[in-house]
Amino acid sequence: MHHDVPDHTSGSPVREGRPLMEPLLVFDLPGEIARLRGEPTFEGKDRNSMTLAKESDFRVLLTVLRPGATIDEQDGEGRMSVQVLDGSTRLELEGGTADLGSGQVATVDAGNPWSLRAREDAAVLVTMAAPSRENIERGS
Repeated sequence: MHHDVPDHTSGSPVREGRPLMEPLLVFDLPGEIARLRGEPTFEGKDRNSMTLAKESDFRVLLTVLRPGATIDEQDGEGRMSVQVLDGSTRLELEGGTADLGSGQVATVDAGNPWSLRAREDAAVLVTMAAPSRENIERGS
């Protein structure tokens, strides 16, 4: 089911290329967070991310954020969840705001653009699903 989505990361000077989707992928999140925070690419920047899994209808993104850094989803077409692994964040969407701390998870339904701002150093796991056919047909 690989539809115009690369099946491996390209790799970088600090990360080896690896598969983006297999029958089973397992990650050591504390280790990956430490690695993201320690990479030279994070120096002087407000965030660092890595895609853990990606397919045409599904994406899992691990991101470390410095205070004030923001992740914006402009269209909110698909459903999503955000799990705060450490630190604290504020999730905002029209009609709602949630302050999320370590160990908390929130979900956002399709059709709701959202933004996530780090209130302090934070690590988050964002999972996004592509819009369902019925949401596309409804226009939401």
